[in-house]
Amino acid sequence: MKQLLLYVLLLAGITATAQEKGIYFEHGLSWKEIRAKAQKEGKFIFMDCFTTWCGPCKMMSRDIFPQQAVGDFFNDKFISVKVQMDKTAGDDATVKSWYEDATAIAKEYNVMAYPTFLYFAPDGRLVHLVVGGDSAAAFIAASAQALKPETQYYTRMETMAKNAGSQPDTLKRLAEEAGKMYDGRYTTLFAQRYLRAVPNIFAPDVVDFLDKFTRSSRDTGFTIFRKNPAKINQVKGARYAENKVQQIIFGEEIYAELKEGETPDFTAIQAKLKKKYPEWAGIVTDKFRLQWYQRTKAYDQFEKAVKVFVKQYDKQLDANDLSGFARTVGHYATDTTMLRTALAWSGRAVKEDPQPETKSVQALLLYKLGDVSTAVRIQETVVSDLSVGKENKYQKAYQQKVLDKMKNGEKL
Repeated sequence: MKQLLLYVLLLAGITATAQEKGIYFEHGLSWKEIRAKAQKEGKFIFMDCFTTWCGPCKMMSRDIFPQQAVGDFFNDKFISVKVQMDKTAGDDATVKSWYEDATAIAKEYNVMAYPTFLYFAPDGRLVHLVVGGDSAAAFIAASAQALKPETQYYTRMETMAKNAGSQPDTLKRLAEEAGKMYDGRYTTLFAQRYLRAVPNIFAPDVVDFLDKFTRSSRDTGFTIFRKNPAKINQVKGARYAENKVQQIIFGEEIYAELKEGETPDFTAIQAKLKKKYPEWAGIVTDKFRLQWYQRTKAYDQFEKAVKVFVKQYDKQLDANDLSGFARTVGHYATDTTMLRTALAWSGRAVKEDPQPETKSVQALLLYKLGDVSTAVRIQETVVSDLSVGKENKYQKAYQQKVLDKMKNGEKL
């Protein structure tokens, strides 16, 4: 019994020592209780907003938070809490108990990227923001700014908001500054004020601004893109507005709610979308079904579904859609009829958007169908069309390998 007690005490000592070396994060407290504790102790709150899939989040937790210097700084001045912003099938009871608060925090403070570190004054006011991973010294220095009003990011932006006036150039500059900080709160505020100040929201430079600052359904641009696609497309190109709206709906309504290890309920997804985005419910759900078949490598199901999808939504598809479907068929299908169907999609994509990527899909399908000479000729144009610039270095090398395999009669 004495040996057991000694072991328990020793283990407790080891745990305490390990914990003392880094940031101590509160466990088992709600967001309301965290705020009450901070107010009672007169401490600031440090909140680590992270996701399970975020690489820099993992790096900070693994390499930075446990360091002695980091722990010494934070534990003296902050009540610290980690908040998981995504949902997974493996979440424990503590994480689940924060689901509602995490959603509210993401919405209220317009969290745009991960990791996002939020800093609150003892009275609960949000005063500072830091986004992204960094070294221990840089992280401490950036976090120290949260402690003084003259260096607090949100305190400064609040003052700027009061004094900015209604000059479009000033409001645009402030929106861009907030955007660089991944500050969704003031990015939205200044963007909205800028859009109210400009004489024509459909002017090319304003549409470009809208595009840059429309990242969620809460942004003003989302409603403008959704309700005025023709005017947006005049500036940005065919189906640009529709694709932007779809992208945001996918992110917020489907992928944000998709739990790892769970099979999606397509009927439930479509029913939910019908209530919020009735004009998009069908195509978004059906496109997600195709993506799911690709993700789970259910290519037989994909082939059956994609033929129906293209026929049903033909006029709503662009070159990227058609070329993407054709690429999957080209890589995995063996049926000649299916390959020829995909070749027709690819041909249409090349006609609409004759970029190297769309041409390479056409070459792949021709090669799979036995028209080697035509495939090689098209693939040669793909390689030659790609400049030698740094941005194309790896793509050019990949396409050259494909060309070499075609010339050697190898399997693709």
